[in-house]
Amino acid sequence: MIEYKNGKEYWNGKECTGNFVYRTLADMFPGDYERYRKESMEFKEKHTVLHCSLCHDKWVHDDTDLSTAQCPSCKSREFQKL
Repeated sequence: MIEYKNGKEYWNGKECTGNFVYRTLADMFPGDYERYRKESMEFKEKHTVLHCSLCHDKWVHDDTDLSTAQCPSCKSREFQKL
């Protein structure tokens, strides 16, 4: 299950750092890696996930109007949609 909290992405309770995703899942557990990729893409299709250009936090924006979006951590309005 994909979650976003405190500016980070989590899958099944584990923080999705590059090291975890590409070294642990992809190299050691390819079946779990494919499941993570599928769940992540499905989540991003159903939700608006934003990435702050300044502090690099990620969060789910519940409102469809992106003009009201700002990073919950640094309050920046500079972001990219994932």
